[in-house]
Amino acid sequence: MTADKSPMIVTKLDAARRQLATAIRLWFRNGDAVSIHTLAFAAYEVIHFISIHRDKYRRDLVFDSDVIKDEHRAEYNKLIRSPANFFKHADRDPEGSLEFEPVASEIFILFAILGLATIKEPNTDEEAAFMFWRYFHHPDQLTEAGRKAYVDGIPDERLAEIRSIPKDHFFEAFAKSRWMNRRLEEDRAKHTIRLPPRRE
Repeated sequence: MTADKSPMIVTKLDAARRQLATAIRLWFRNGDAVSIHTLAFAAYEVIHFISIHRDKYRRDLVFDSDVIKDEHRAEYNKLIRSPANFFKHADRDPEGSLEFEPVASEIFILFAILGLATIKEPNTDEEAAFMFWRYFHHPDQLTEAGRKAYVDGIPDERLAEIRSIPKDHFFEAFAKSRWMNRRLEEDRAKHTIRLPPRRE
């Protein structure tokens, strides 16, 4: 079977979400760190500017973080962009090298998902899986309301069991669960009997 080679119509947001989904899948499967970062950064950058275009008063994200003073913002953004730019360009330093921290990719994945939330985009399976993984493994980073919603109701032994699941197994189980829930909802909708309104 040959791949479909017909032209595609792709929006900026669709391109970003495809990149983000691929970055998350690679992250869960312990894929190549450079590829994950390149995709995560590209997705975040597009989502950042779409979100600010749609709502200039939305919550701050990475490039416009309120914790950075305005006079240091250009230097800060240059620093956090440097790995992605290094991976994409070789015009200034074709023989260069870089010390890279792969954990930085998680920040761009996280804030890409938060950026999508600011424009009321529902989570994909990949995005939801990433967020739940973080909820379970980093509950200390959640607000009190966040802990109550996602972690506090889970017994400690069950939470320890969830945390022991390898990332790739967690993702596959989570995605399968979401797929099954969607099928159940579709089946319920098909078999719901809608009665005509009662006449007074």
